[in-house]
Order: sequence, then structure tokens, then C-alpha cells
Amino acid sequence: MISMPSSQPIPPARPDLPPLAELAPLDSRVRDEGQYEYQRVSEVSWDDVFASHARFSQCLLAEVTVVGGEWSKTTFADVRLEDSRLLGPDLSASHWRDTELVRGIASGVQWHDADVRRVHFDQVKLDAVNFRGAALTDVVFTDCLLREADFGGAKLTRVRFPGCTFEEADFSRAKLADVDLRGARLHFKAGLDALRGATIDGGQLVELAPAIAAHLGLRIG
Repeated sequence: MISMPSSQPIPPARPDLPPLAELAPLDSRVRDEGQYEYQRVSEVSWDDVFASHARFSQCLLAEVTVVGGEWSKTTFADVRLEDSRLLGPDLSASHWRDTELVRGIASGVQWHDADVRRVHFDQVKLDAVNFRGAALTDVVFTDCLLREADFGGAKLTRVRFPGCTFEEADFSRAKLADVDLRGARLHFKAGLDALRGATIDGGQLVELAPAIAAHLGLRIG
């Protein structure tokens, strides 16, 4: 059922980063199972990088472009990713903790089966991203565009979308608990039945009425 959230909204995640002067420039090649701590990266392009099982901890990534590549099971903990472009990387089964993505673009990103906890997406354009089967817990999307975002089979717990716009989103077979959709513009391609456990406002209910009627097979005359 669509209801009020059972707990107070959580504040967006903020990574625990040291002062910029204490972050060393990353001057090594990103590689499989690499360990990167207390480092900063800016204005670089990583094309078709194989970095599966790598770990980034307390790092700042600014104006980074990631094109394709294998990043599955990589861990991002206490990381700030700002003004960056993620173009089709495979981030399947990756782990995200206390991290924020600020501005930038994520297009065709494979986030399926990822474990995403205490992450803040702020003013990010997400285009055809795949969160199928992912677990998102205590996540906030703020002022984001989610175009053809696929949350099929995902588990969303205490997730909020203030100021976001959904275009052709798919929530088929998703499981929602304490998900707050208020303040977002909603347009779903599929998965209306998965909104059980979400909160919407009266205006959104009016906007969704035609889609809900069509989903239920109702004829309005």
C-alpha cells in the first residue's frame, strides 16, 4: 500500500574525507584488485579499464571520465565523485558506502546486483542505468534526471527522490520499503504494482491516475 514513511528522512550521505591537501595525487595505473586510499584524481579519462575487485577509500574523483571497462565488485567507500562522466562501465555487484556523486552524467551504467548504502546522488543525469537486482539502502537522489532507469527486481529501503524527474522508469518486481517519492515527477514504463511501500503526495496520485487505471484495466467514461 502507499503510505506515510515509518521513520524520519535520513540526511544525505557525506563521505569522510580528509582536507584536500592531505590527499595525494593518484599517479599509478588503475588496475584489477588495486587499493587506492587518501588519493585524488582530476581531469583524467579511464577507457576500457579492467579494475574488478579494486577498492577506493577516502578519495576525491573530480572531472573523471570512465568509458566502458570492467569494474565489477569494486568498492567505493567515503568517496566523492564530482562533475564526472560514467559512460557504460560495468559496475555490477560493486559496493558503495558513504559516497556522493555530485553533478555529472551516468549513461548506460551496469549497476545490477550492486550493494549501495548511504549514497547521495546530487544533480546527476542518469540515462538508461541498470539497477536490476541491486540493493539500495539509505540512498538519496536529489534533483536528478532518471531517464529509462531500470530498478527491476531491486530492493529499495529508505530511499528518497526529492526534486527528481523520472522518464520511462521500470520498477517491475522491485521491493520498496519506506521509499519516499514525494517531490518527484513520475513517469513509469512498468512496475506500478511495485509502488507498494512507497509514499507519494496527492498531486502525484492525480498524475498517476491514468496509468494506474490502465494498469488495472479500468475504463473511464
